[in-house]
Amino acid sequence: MKRALTVGFLALAPSMAFACGGAKTASAPNTDEATYASAAHTTDADVDPTHCAKQSGLVGANCSYSTGMMAQRVLEEGQPYTFTGSLAQASNDLDSKVAAPFAIGPQDGIHVVANAVLEDLIDHNQAKSRLEMTGRLLKVDGVQYFVATAFEAINS
Repeated sequence: MKRALTVGFLALAPSMAFACGGAKTASAPNTDEATYASAAHTTDADVDPTHCAKQSGLVGANCSYSTGMMAQRVLEEGQPYTFTGSLAQASNDLDSKVAAPFAIGPQDGIHVVANAVLEDLIDHNQAKSRLEMTGRLLKVDGVQYFVATAFEAINS
């Protein structure tokens, strides 16, 4: 009986990895929150940059699971990156189904992943401000992804 359950689970596991409700899915699976705690620049100290944003306006029709997994990958494999400037609205329609509603640089050069830190930035009405954002940057299949771990509004 135990063997039958194990075999059944192993048969279903690959299909569960592709399960995604797009904008209907609230957030990515729980990950190791202690690995990348957000810095003091965000108002909410418990914001986890590996978690996908929950707002449908940020996630759109993209997959929150893919977004959360990409955020985790960028934080693990990416290089430290600091950005000072303003965010530009992006099309948010990447082939990877990773939610990236903002971009850094001309022609959507770097895609800002819709994580909990970005959502915190939006919640505090800082999206149009001049910002200093720190995080990590990783190029995957020709696309540059940035995951913010902290932000600070800059008075200009």
